[in-house]
Amino acid sequence: MASSGEHPAAAAEGLPAKEAPALPWWTRYMRWRQTSRQEGKDAEYKVMRLFPGPAGPMHASEVPVGPGREDFLHTLSGGQQGVDPPVVLMPGYGAGVGFYYRNFPSLAQRLRLFAVDWLGTGLSGRPAFRAKGREQAEDFFINSLVAWRRAAGLEGSKMILVGHSLGGYLAATYALRYPEHVQHLVLVCPAGVPKAPEDWERQWLGDKWTWRGQLFKVFMKGWESGITPGSIIRGLGPWGQSLVYKYVSNRFSHHGEGLSEREVAVFKQYFYHIAAAPGSGEFALRHLLAPGAWAHSPLEERLHDLQVPVTFIYGKHDWMRPEHAVRLCEQLRAERAPRAAHDLSVEIIDDAGHFVFLDQPELFDKALTAVVAPYLKTATQRSSANAYAAAGTDVHVAPEAGAAAAAAAAGGAPLSGAPATSWGFAAGGAGQAAGARQDEEAVDAEGVQLELGEEEDASGARPAAAGASAAGGRRS
Repeated sequence: MASSGEHPAAAAEGLPAKEAPALPWWTRYMRWRQTSRQEGKDAEYKVMRLFPGPAGPMHASEVPVGPGREDFLHTLSGGQQGVDPPVVLMPGYGAGVGFYYRNFPSLAQRLRLFAVDWLGTGLSGRPAFRAKGREQAEDFFINSLVAWRRAAGLEGSKMILVGHSLGGYLAATYALRYPEHVQHLVLVCPAGVPKAPEDWERQWLGDKWTWRGQLFKVFMKGWESGITPGSIIRGLGPWGQSLVYKYVSNRFSHHGEGLSEREVAVFKQYFYHIAAAPGSGEFALRHLLAPGAWAHSPLEERLHDLQVPVTFIYGKHDWMRPEHAVRLCEQLRAERAPRAAHDLSVEIIDDAGHFVFLDQPELFDKALTAVVAPYLKTATQRSSANAYAAAGTDVHVAPEAGAAAAAAAAGGAPLSGAPATSWGFAAGGAGQAAGARQDEEAVDAEGVQLELGEEEDASGARPAAAGASAAGGRRS
């Protein structure tokens, strides 16, 4: 039964509860930060209702990971119960599980899913962050994820661990420490792969007596003192909200299926509430990365000790640059043979940037499903996953793999032997359901109801945007 003040649909579906009644008007005008935990849950609820899938909703829970009041990890779970291995999605810096809202409907039809906010981020608990260096900062996140795995009942299963951006760096750290917990590591546009160039500071600084040089010195002092984007947003109070809103409106429209006006209206609220929440895990940034996202302990040096298969997924236009991962995979292939299908490979998604799963959700879902498919327990599950990954896509060796790999593929070598492959829509695959996106702007007063013409097709794939690329890519 729904508790008092709980949104009826949320209670029925296990989704985050909506706030009821709304905040009194005087509260909105008298507080400095325009946020609360309940408003964050309400915003996540609306985001998750943007694209409800046929496999049913994701269920929200707060999984305890320690004795403190703030020691819990906010978790969304759903998909096909009993399907192994479970897929665990971890967001990046400043993000939350709601960033995967475009991916849940399709992935949940074939896989068992968990999406988890790192401790001190998203809608997870915000304990005091007291780490004094890199290893302590990594412990803050890794130890809580170990406790989460135990509390979530996954001790009997190895997981497909998927991490985006800084979450990819942390997921790799987890797999290095606990390879027995991980079936396959998937790093999505990970931060911290390459070593920093020796002269990176000089390249940024230029002449220290110029305005650019002086601004860089101020920026460095702020970074080293622990100033974060979140602290700026909180410090701006009511003006921080408009800053985030402008960022969301401009950031997610450059590649692939840019967010519609309807999505932006809902997503910007969610983004603000998780960014303006009390500071905690965000303060790990300076301990893990230098400006420019150069890791203090780069994965290029650490992944030589990795004992589990690893796959990289990038957007072709990601500023993190997939070339770094291609070079690393080539180095690792010189040391050992791939341990599984898609091990030591880089999957590059056409017409996508750093948020590849938002820019090209259908292609990302297919690429991830292809990685998971060989581990599924039954032939029926594997066949269904492989058929979904192959439908409407075109695959070829990526230019980043080099001329030798392209020549080998042209000679009949399997694509799995190439260090980098490209995913895109096959001719005709992108436009098949493009018309269904035209009616997506009509919504109800809540801003969360879909029009009939926008529902998923029988294959479970979300319709591609009308402007999506019609060529170049993966899996023929």
